[in-house]
Order: sequence, then C-alpha cells, then structure tokens
Amino acid sequence: MEKFIKEVNAKRKTGTWYQYVGIVDGKDIKIKGYKTWLQIFTIDGIDNSSCMDISVKAFNELLATI
Repeated sequence: MEKFIKEVNAKRKTGTWYQYVGIVDGKDIKIKGYKTWLQIFTIDGIDNSSCMDISVKAFNELLATI
C-alpha cells in the first residue's frame, strides 16, 4: 500500500496528466489523474473518483481507502 501511495504521489507531482493501472492488495486499481484530481479512480470496477482541487491530505486519505 505504501509503495502504491508513493508511486501515485510521484506522478501527481509532475503537474501533468498521469495514469496508474495495477493490482494493489489484491484489488484492481485504475487511475487517471491531474494533480490531486482523480478523474478516474476505480477499485475493482467501482468508481471512487474525487472532486477537483482536493488537498494533498484528502488525496492521500482517498488513496488509502483501498
């Protein structure tokens, strides 16, 4: 889990659109994001997308929900 959050945060800090597709703790994760906005965030096919411009703390809390 910690490795997943670090990897997504590194992508977030690039300031460009990013994506992540993989298995984390046995769950199928798909992300398309820009900064802290997770436009697409699915966990085992269930939508968990976020609002635009959430705080970094809220962003990390959302990632930890998997």
